[in-house]
Amino acid sequence: MLNLGPGDGGPVSAEGSVDWSQLDKFPACVTVEWSGAARGIVDALARRPGIQFLYWDDASGDIDLTATRLGTVRLDGARLRSVRLPESVTSLFLRRPPATLRVDAPDSGRRLDLRLFQYGPDVVVPDGLQGVPKLWLWVGGTISAGALAKLTGLEELTITFGDPPGVITDLNEFIALARLRSLQFDSAYGLDPSKLPELPSLRRIHLEGTSRTIAAAAKARFTGGGVEVTVSGAKSEAWLAAHMHNPFRGWVEDSESFAAAACEAYADAVRAIEAIESGTTEGGDAAERILRRFGADLNAIESEYGLIDTDYREQAWDVFRGLAERAHVPAQQASQWFDDDRRF
Repeated sequence: MLNLGPGDGGPVSAEGSVDWSQLDKFPACVTVEWSGAARGIVDALARRPGIQFLYWDDASGDIDLTATRLGTVRLDGARLRSVRLPESVTSLFLRRPPATLRVDAPDSGRRLDLRLFQYGPDVVVPDGLQGVPKLWLWVGGTISAGALAKLTGLEELTITFGDPPGVITDLNEFIALARLRSLQFDSAYGLDPSKLPELPSLRRIHLEGTSRTIAAAAKARFTGGGVEVTVSGAKSEAWLAAHMHNPFRGWVEDSESFAAAACEAYADAVRAIEAIESGTTEGGDAAERILRRFGADLNAIESEYGLIDTDYREQAWDVFRGLAERAHVPAQQASQWFDDDRRF
């Protein structure tokens, strides 16, 4: 992977022209990371068919990738207007795309694995992707099933809730997904299995991070109906009552004491941030102390339990960044503190 994101000390200056011929020094490179305005990157990729993965942050305007041989495209940009994908593409990852985004995909996306991370309740599948057979959708705490009703070719669907309570309204709208074979819900603590309609092609439901009550109801709902229901990470009602709104609640799947320690560290950090006055020098200094202490707490937890793997490390960073936002600390500064202090 070659990270060409413009920035201080990076391989590409933040402004001016880019000497894309330097890419030829990396003939084995298959993945490129980029950020900001195009500045010739699309033409550079088109001339180098060996590059198969593009990760582009803060993308904007109209992007035409049809001349490339990319297989995987990941785009993040609130100012994107349209994207044209090449025939070679098999995977598209859109992070916080604008509701007006238009995607021109081969065969309306019928060969596409789509990952749509919008993180909120207002889910809009971009025009041009009605034919996708596989979708991983990341939302906030609620979603209406009606937002997916036009995806009649959908065969595999995963919905991940980033926030509680994890509720899906209008479940009857799933009836439009006649080809759906596999359905997965992550952290759907407000799911009502009794309202899931009968789907002719459905063969598997997986619940990841749910309550034991919902897990039992889902299994009872589909007993003898030809649908296999599997469950992972089901939590007791008592655990959820104490930790429902804590982002580390899912860590209980590996160890209850490990998760409890992480939840406590987060709760302590939140209380401390709520107690400081933002926008002052004292507040800024206090925010740094709180965030660095939170990082130190995570280091101590890793030293004791040794369970913070790659996925948990990414989640820990997301939580750290969220705390920084609450404390009005710029993301770049938060990233520096996190990386400086992290021991996992």
